[in-house]
Amino acid sequence: MELKDVIEKRRTVRDFQDREVPDTIIDYAIENAFKAPSYNHLREWDFIILKHLESKLALINAENLDVKGSNDELENTFQNEEIIMKEMYLDAIPKQKKMILSAPLVIVVVFKPKTKVIDAKKIYDLNCLASVWACIENFLLSLAEHDVFGVTYIPQNVETIKERLRIPDNLEIATIIPIGYKDHSAKVLKQKTINISGRIHIDNW
Repeated sequence: MELKDVIEKRRTVRDFQDREVPDTIIDYAIENAFKAPSYNHLREWDFIILKHLESKLALINAENLDVKGSNDELENTFQNEEIIMKEMYLDAIPKQKKMILSAPLVIVVVFKPKTKVIDAKKIYDLNCLASVWACIENFLLSLAEHDVFGVTYIPQNVETIKERLRIPDNLEIATIIPIGYKDHSAKVLKQKTINISGRIHIDNW
């Protein structure tokens, strides 16, 4: 498959089939993830694969995903946002618990920060964060090549999750990714059309 085709194919998916993802596909995606550029050339990333219900429930409990606002509250929260953004959040937020439980696998991507992100003082303190997201995109593109998709979820209660998953204190969680084969009824949301020529600037703005 051509690279352009894989990039075009990749989509955010929150609804999954009850179908196992072969280890060979996961191994392939992680191998490619580690080919991403790294700011210090050390590729200080790790992948935790959650397979069992108990691990997924621990994640849900740590994030308090059982506590959700009503549809009206969500509508009010996003009432002044662009319609494409609003539709995405109204679809995503109610599904957060379900997508973690229904995904065959949940991937927790961990990285070693130069300094804790919350304590960053200079822009290059965040080079580690930029690097791990290059790793994550390689991972997601490699999954898409095999018709496996997911969604990146940024956790709120990081320290609680780290404790429950026994992640060393000097590491950070970049994202949590429920993955699987797209359910036949999965909603694929619109992407905003970009006038690319209007986003390219030569020499100055």
